[in-house]
Amino acid sequence: MGWSIRSQILIPLVGIQVVAVMAATLATASLAARRSEREIITRLNDVLETVGRGGFPHTPAVLSKMRKLSGAHFLTTTAAGRLVESTLPGLRELPVSLVSLPPQGRVEALDERSALELEGTRYFAVRLDSSGEGEGESVLIVYPETSIQQARREAATTPLLLGTAALGLMAVVTGLIAHRISRRIRRMRARVARIAAGDFQEAAMGLRPPRDEVDDLAASIDRMCLDLREMRRGIEQTERARLLAGMAAGFAHQFRNSLTGARMSLQLSQRRRPEHAADPSIQVALRQLEMAEEQLKGLLAMGRVEESPAAACDLDRLLDEVEAYVEPSCRHARVDLRRGGSRAERPRLILADHSNLRGAILNLTLNAIEAAGPGGWVRLESRDGDREIAVLVSDGGPGPPPALADRLCEPFVTSKPEGVGLGLAVSSRVAASHGGRLSWSREHGETHFRMSLPRLAQGESGASR
Repeated sequence: MGWSIRSQILIPLVGIQVVAVMAATLATASLAARRSEREIITRLNDVLETVGRGGFPHTPAVLSKMRKLSGAHFLTTTAAGRLVESTLPGLRELPVSLVSLPPQGRVEALDERSALELEGTRYFAVRLDSSGEGEGESVLIVYPETSIQQARREAATTPLLLGTAALGLMAVVTGLIAHRISRRIRRMRARVARIAAGDFQEAAMGLRPPRDEVDDLAASIDRMCLDLREMRRGIEQTERARLLAGMAAGFAHQFRNSLTGARMSLQLSQRRRPEHAADPSIQVALRQLEMAEEQLKGLLAMGRVEESPAAACDLDRLLDEVEAYVEPSCRHARVDLRRGGSRAERPRLILADHSNLRGAILNLTLNAIEAAGPGGWVRLESRDGDREIAVLVSDGGPGPPPALADRLCEPFVTSKPEGVGLGLAVSSRVAASHGGRLSWSREHGETHFRMSLPRLAQGESGASR
């Protein structure tokens, strides 16, 4: 594995900071040391100028005061190089290096060219012009090298300390920023790994707007999770629908043949024995067989085994047929079947496959009867819209479980212990094939299934059924 994001941010930035701060600190320290040296030289010249203007003799007392004021040692010599007076204790004669120093009018610099060693201590030495106090007398100034070094250190200490502190603070802040960014990126990497493993649950940011590019990336990942979850759900639904279509086609053909044989047997029995033709139980049995055939036609429609041509269909008449089919089931289940709304002055016409649409509405109604339970009620009604007509099937039952609310119209999703979960899937598929949609809601203790279908446009033709 290469460098981490933290290292890629931290090492270059800290390196640049070290170079920049150290360069600024060293330059400041060097300037401070030079300034300190210049202050020493200025102080020496001020002392010499004051003593020279005052006409003070170079007596031991005067030299001692000059020593205290300037921090340097002062020596007076004759033209022959003999030592007259000195603030250096124990010095009896001058070294040759001091005698040979050329005279200067002022102290200009304390550098290595004038360095010498006296009694084990290094000094910077300067010879000044004769002061006039004695014939050929000169003044020698010797400044301890340790004093200059100490002054330089003291002058450079503050910039070095401030630079080091600033460098440490910048390194800490840079490290914290790099750690924070790398930690957020690690979280993004962990989320992407979960997505790769099939976990498409987004980490919601709430109502807080994105603060930076990393938050934008997190929001994009959330949107991707939502899209992937919907895509996976669509794929699952497609696979279920495909499986359902194959199963439905096979089962429907087998069962429809059996139901057709049973219905033909009952009708043949009515013809042979006219006295049984008016028997209500035979009529109920025939209607139940017809209702079962309608449901099987819905399954066949899902499998696209057979399709009938669409024609103009009066929705209120279709609801009358559904009501007639389910009326025996309502009596048996002790459910009150109601018709809501009122008939329109003009027929509510839609372009539909009458048989398939009737089977879809029949599925919705039978589900509502089962959900209402004994003593409950079911209501059928049609409602007009601007461009569509809606069939509303309502019941007073407890409603679907909340856990299945989002997947109620998917194949094989059911809350019934013995249910298969195909009725609502068939109805939804039929509504979609007619250019409409199936939706449901729970309001005021009532469950409403709404099938919205396009209204038959003016000028369209078809035999009304």
